[in-house]
Amino acid sequence: MGLFPTPARQFARTHAARISDRNIPGFDAVSEQLQQMADERRVRARTMWIWRLEGFARLALAARDPDQYQVATEALKDLLYNGPILGQALDRAGLLAPPPPRRVVPPRGTGPTRQGGQRDPELRGQCTHCLAWGNDRRVLCAPCTSWCYEIRKRGGKEAECDRCHRTLMLSAGICRMCRIVVAETEVDTAQIAMKNGDQLWFARPHAAGLAVGRLLPGTAALQGRFALKRRRARARAETERRPSEYLLDPAQLELFPTPPRDWTRLDTSSPPALTATAANLVADFTAYMRGRRWNTDSFSGSVRTLRIVTGHLGADLPIRESDIRALASTFANLQGARVINYLRRRGLLDAQPPSDPCIARARHHATAITHPAFAAAVHTFIDVLLGQGSTTSRARSPKTVENYVAAILDILEAWIADGLTDPREITKKHVEDALDPLRGDQARRLHTALRSFFRALKRERLIFRDPARSISLTGNRTVPTALPSDRIAGLLDRLDAPRDRLMVALVAIYALLPGQLVHLRRTDLDRSKGRLRLRRAGRMDHVIYLDAFTLRLATAWEVQRHGRWPDSSNPHLFVTRNTAVDDSGPPISAGVVQQLFQRVGLPAGRLRVDRIVDESRHSADPVRLMDLFGLSNLSATRYVLSAHPDKKNGPIAP
Repeated sequence: MGLFPTPARQFARTHAARISDRNIPGFDAVSEQLQQMADERRVRARTMWIWRLEGFARLALAARDPDQYQVATEALKDLLYNGPILGQALDRAGLLAPPPPRRVVPPRGTGPTRQGGQRDPELRGQCTHCLAWGNDRRVLCAPCTSWCYEIRKRGGKEAECDRCHRTLMLSAGICRMCRIVVAETEVDTAQIAMKNGDQLWFARPHAAGLAVGRLLPGTAALQGRFALKRRRARARAETERRPSEYLLDPAQLELFPTPPRDWTRLDTSSPPALTATAANLVADFTAYMRGRRWNTDSFSGSVRTLRIVTGHLGADLPIRESDIRALASTFANLQGARVINYLRRRGLLDAQPPSDPCIARARHHATAITHPAFAAAVHTFIDVLLGQGSTTSRARSPKTVENYVAAILDILEAWIADGLTDPREITKKHVEDALDPLRGDQARRLHTALRSFFRALKRERLIFRDPARSISLTGNRTVPTALPSDRIAGLLDRLDAPRDRLMVALVAIYALLPGQLVHLRRTDLDRSKGRLRLRRAGRMDHVIYLDAFTLRLATAWEVQRHGRWPDSSNPHLFVTRNTAVDDSGPPISAGVVQQLFQRVGLPAGRLRVDRIVDESRHSADPVRLMDLFGLSNLSATRYVLSAHPDKKNGPIAP
């Protein structure tokens, strides 16, 4: 039997580390109960929480008397942290001894002192910082001890509290007690906040939890029951909200076009209440994004955007796409791309006319011309290229329109600087002088753009004669050549992604153009028959018969695509992480293909030419090149003659 009472002890984590390798009886049962408690409480940092409690469990079990199997209730006070939680785990494991019939706390004289150094028996057991009553042996309660440790670790020092004017450890200017009081009085859902004083509380296990950090205006950065009070206050405020008075009515016809809405003055902190239809739409949108297995932290801005739009406008009529884009661009924490895709999928989007960036840049260049007559002529030129002139014509690609406009801008500005005020004043001599200092591709590019420009103006009857009609350039046509074999060897070994390997194989083996890769569709690939169809505008489709190696690459890409985006509705064969989840089904950009071949170290055009040249060396038949690569008769003949110059007819050939 013990001759003397057990002295006061304090076990910390460092003590638990010393006995971590010992086999302690009963520890496995306590560890199993801690695992179950973590599941019941849905602990986020599960591994760290269990590891910390298991260390204190070893200390409590190791501190038992040699002849005792259970842990005494009084021994839990020796643990520096988590005594109540560990006591519950010990009790569930049957290792906690019942409390004694009568508990007497001896007056140890460790409480606060009066002036003069005498102990105050009435304050014994009260924390000197937060004034919480714990009736234990500590001058500071465990939460205040941890609070001071965290602030010292962050470089904080004792200072005067802005609220109670005591010299204590502070966070954001106030002590721990004042932060709890502020949190209690911030949201008074129970109507119990005191108006002329501060409410005290009990320490351990009823103490309020605090997060050390910056105190924001109107908040106390608290956890536990204070967060619950805030949630209840938000729920009550939600029930008191009223629907918006600007809800769109399906029965109201539109008399005049609605101008673009100005969302800059919108108060997003207190949105109006949602109607039943809008609430169902927001809930379905959240379920839709969870079904796509998107990260919940990344689509909170999208949900907030849909909640604001439907709260102010309702969900009974299609929502204009311009309103969503304007709202998302006004506030930094809002996102509109996924909202637009979802509403388009549900048929609730009033889509705005699509605008091509190439056409937008061409219009911007035309508007920036200094003389209005030339600016109007360039706008007319753009209309003709897009097939919107007075006479119907085939529309050019947006990139071609931008290139033509960019090519003639400098020369138009030079003519304006020379004193020309109208395109009708331009003569053949002006065009020749502009082309004379240029050589090679620059001369051909400007010559082609000027001929197209003046032809469009003559067609729209803005000029009397075409000054560039009779001007021609002479140039050398380059002979297609093959690449060195060492640059092609091991080309696919430099890539790991199945999509990149398939794209390079289609160019290197079947000589596809980068634009054809971009616009390939999943329905164009028939893996059962080993065929790939190429759609060509204004021409018959070209069918490619794939070999076994390319089919394996296509199968690997399809497997990876289905694994990453199982419900993607994009119809194109090649997608990125952005286009795969876009319900509008856009193709990948040309920059994706360009960056791929930049990593490989070979331009796609040179790789395509090398494949055709290699095939033309083995076969001198232009028809075979036309069937294999879909070339025109002129292109196929040029490749054959470059590979077999002896077959070219001489000047006296019959």
